[in-house]
Amino acid sequence: MSLKTIFKRKLVTSIAVGMLALSAFAPVSQAKVKTADFTDVSTNYLEAVDYLVVNQFSNGVTSTKFGTELEITRGSVAVILANALGLTNTKAPDAGFTDVPSRAKAAVNSLKQAGIINGKSATRFGFEDSLKRGEFALMMTKSAAYALKGDTESIQFPDVNPNYSEAVAGMVEHNITNGKSAKRFGTNDPLKRGELAVFIYKAEMLKWNSGFPEAYDELSQMLHKKEVSSIKLIGDSITAGMGVEGYTVPQDNRVIFDNGKGRVHREAIYTTGVWANQLRNYTKNPAFGELDFINAGISGISAEWLLDNIDYLTKKEDVVFVMIGTNDRRNSDLQTYEANVRKLLEIVDARSNYMVVMSPPPSINHDYHRFSPKDIDIVLKKISKEKGYPFISHYDAIHDYLANHKEYAFEDLMEPNSPHPIEAGYEVMWQKMKEKLSFK
Repeated sequence: MSLKTIFKRKLVTSIAVGMLALSAFAPVSQAKVKTADFTDVSTNYLEAVDYLVVNQFSNGVTSTKFGTELEITRGSVAVILANALGLTNTKAPDAGFTDVPSRAKAAVNSLKQAGIINGKSATRFGFEDSLKRGEFALMMTKSAAYALKGDTESIQFPDVNPNYSEAVAGMVEHNITNGKSAKRFGTNDPLKRGELAVFIYKAEMLKWNSGFPEAYDELSQMLHKKEVSSIKLIGDSITAGMGVEGYTVPQDNRVIFDNGKGRVHREAIYTTGVWANQLRNYTKNPAFGELDFINAGISGISAEWLLDNIDYLTKKEDVVFVMIGTNDRRNSDLQTYEANVRKLLEIVDARSNYMVVMSPPPSINHDYHRFSPKDIDIVLKKISKEKGYPFISHYDAIHDYLANHKEYAFEDLMEPNSPHPIEAGYEVMWQKMKEKLSFK
């Protein structure tokens, strides 16, 4: 069935994400503060501010203001940048600056050790001084930071002297900023808190979104060589296939979970057009030989639950697909989710011959959620890059499809009041899987 025949609605959806605000020095209770409470954060800054606060890189100047238009001090930049880069080593050599308070010493010392910052003098960092835009551009070029360098010949800003040209070129070429106007970068202008949020956010997205292969062909080769005897899917309701018409869990389907204590789950229906069943049908190709296909998607579960119950779901498998995180947003925080999913993936990877990690699709349903599907996507990208796991982003798949098909809206692919795709969304996910896994 084509996507055009599936689409029924053409609604323009405004995606507004509410996230948690955390203090740069003393985190605010996640239950009390959300980025939506900031009255000075416009849509131009929302995603960037969300990313900083939910990852505990920064927070607002008060519980209701992020301070978007306020100049930011060198000390605050040092703390936020060190948090983003993971450079807060309490054992870093003392940089010798006498104006750095104890709460920021680990950040400043670590950045100095990494060669990212210098002081105003040997003993003065300038902790309370404003930081200039050009100075921050220089920080971004450092190899221990984001290594943003570019062609100096491309820079036409009259206010950029040779000391800053390579740094500014890196910022422009990597789409971190285009300057304050076509003829002015604002090299000597004080950096504002909102600008800092956007610059770090874009650099982080560049870091985590790059470096993945265009496609992975190992699984396709294994299938054609008849080296796969079983495929198991592990995940929540999006793996099970909720959101499409006809979704059920027949009581005579195979048991996929039984802890011996009364909790029993069965496989969801096999006939709906969700990605799991599309994959099931694809692997029925006689050229692949006989293999056992198990969809162990269970509605409502989290990475924490999977980690606690993994022995009931997997022992030793040939191929495992893992997509989990949507439900963690309700009862967990991003740092706990990352810790749990790291452990979970390590276990599954050790128990399988080939593991594919997938991020769930985006959602505009954020009621009572502590972090966003985009945060999940970034965490899984980070882990997959570090560990070399084959990775497919369904978050990107949905957004990329909508970006390339302006005639369709978000609600043509996803349920507006839940994180579940509708049939068209599942079709987009399946097409992305075929592309990334080199399925013909």
